[in-house]
Amino acid sequence: MTFRTPGDRRLIAVIVSAAAAAIAAAALSISTGSAAAGAKAPRGDSYKHSRDDRGSNRDWHGRGPRTYTIGLFGDMPYGALGRSQYPSLLADINQSHVAFSIFDGDLQAGGDGPCNDSLYTTAITNFNTLQRPLVWLPGDNDWTDCWGRYGPAQMPYHDPIERLNRERHLFNPTNQSLGQRTLTLTRESSEGGQYAQYSENVRWVHGPVVYIGLNVQGSNDNYPYHDTDAENPTAPVRSAAEIQRQRDEETARKVADLHWLDEGYAYAKRIGAKGILIDWQADPNFNNEQHLTNTHDWDAFPDYVNALRTETMNFSGQVALVHGDSHYFKIDKPINLPSGGVLANFTRVETFGARQTHWVSATINPDDPNLFQFEPRIVPANVG
Repeated sequence: MTFRTPGDRRLIAVIVSAAAAAIAAAALSISTGSAAAGAKAPRGDSYKHSRDDRGSNRDWHGRGPRTYTIGLFGDMPYGALGRSQYPSLLADINQSHVAFSIFDGDLQAGGDGPCNDSLYTTAITNFNTLQRPLVWLPGDNDWTDCWGRYGPAQMPYHDPIERLNRERHLFNPTNQSLGQRTLTLTRESSEGGQYAQYSENVRWVHGPVVYIGLNVQGSNDNYPYHDTDAENPTAPVRSAAEIQRQRDEETARKVADLHWLDEGYAYAKRIGAKGILIDWQADPNFNNEQHLTNTHDWDAFPDYVNALRTETMNFSGQVALVHGDSHYFKIDKPINLPSGGVLANFTRVETFGARQTHWVSATINPDDPNLFQFEPRIVPANVG
């Protein structure tokens, strides 16, 4: 992986925390490899056959433009400050004319209030101010934690599974994304049977990249334990039967997630895609980078990491995992091969969030052997 700085701007850090980025990285550009050529956002109907002004951005096998830029954000708005800054972020994305955006979960901070329907309808209204398509994915603050993880501030408490089903009803009523213009999505629920309820798991293709959205959550992916529930003494106490009910939800959803992930890789191989971008909410704590001493805080995630390793080792193109959850912008290569060497064609990107109301752009350029170029986009009105 190489890093470049435009003009006389200097690189601040390989891994940029959200706080540092807000102060110093307004123009920092980080690439997964060699510098990729910038490209204008496609005009007109960018979700069919698009060309840039020079006529050089030829269609990729009937699947859209070769080179384009998308927006990535999540874990917002948090608190009164975040709510006041959020319109500036959405306006900044609109002004950037991205092809589409992906929201990787968490519509509010955990202690911001209950998970009432108004949380969801307000989010949908905000997303629909975006002129280009917005693909929404759920976050743990939207449903898994609604039982009262953060204490009385969340009252009235809600059943997590009921809240997830409500989100599915409100956010996923059709095969279209949100936004003033929409993308057509393939939903796992279209397969029926044991996958019929998982409408939030989506797939679409744009140019040379297959996109996969999955419901993988923070809070140990909704696989709870009594000891982790008790970390907040003001939280209600859940019964053993209720904890088991939530575990059963996670176990079934993980089967669906891994099935959809496997199908996505197979689809990308079948159509000759040059890359895959996977988006979900949870920080999977690669290599226990958070130095957690209680495995109950993250033991649901190794299954996903192992699947990413196996699938990516058997895919010749580039793969990016984009997630939120920990609220620090960073980019790295956190998965190793069984030999101990780095899994070179896998890159992880974590988006901003919480106090940092900013976003990340990803430019897709098939002429760059690394395919993806990620750049932190600092919203000037939200600095300080």
